[in-house]
Amino acid sequence: MNDQVKRDKQAVIDAVVGGDLDSLAPALKRLSGSSPYDFVVATEALLNTEQREQHLTLGVYIGSSHMPDFFHAEGVVYGAIYVDGSPFCKRACPVGTGLPIAEVRVIVEAARQEYDNSVLERVTKLKEQFEQMDRLLAGHSFADSKLVSLAHVELVKGQALLVAALTPAAIPAHQNK
Repeated sequence: MNDQVKRDKQAVIDAVVGGDLDSLAPALKRLSGSSPYDFVVATEALLNTEQREQHLTLGVYIGSSHMPDFFHAEGVVYGAIYVDGSPFCKRACPVGTGLPIAEVRVIVEAARQEYDNSVLERVTKLKEQFEQMDRLLAGHSFADSKLVSLAHVELVKGQALLVAALTPAAIPAHQNK
């Protein structure tokens, strides 16, 4: 994890610990730009109200090897701090002012929607780029037209598959979470 990702992730944690609802959305936006993976992990942790208080520290426990950055209690999301618990375990404890889960949910869902829309927008713009490439390749002095045609078909298929993968209506209801 590079330094920018660490700073962006810490900004999300700091917003929750400090109870600063206004800085949560911008922090999530920065994190989505620097590390989409960490953005997904952070937003899932912010919304996952199933609180485990004991976390195994020896080896990898089933489900995840990561101790969450957030602690949920009585409708509030706090930062999480870990202290020694039973042997080979750490006990999660809340830290900071925290934020009401209902308000966090609104911000997180809006941040996810904004990110999802930006990804879909980029994927749909691929079609325009493919059309431009077709025009450019038509004038290329020694391009093999059969290979160009085959590449075009594969690129269009790939773009269509990406659009289908990113469009919730295309996902069967039992798989759409």
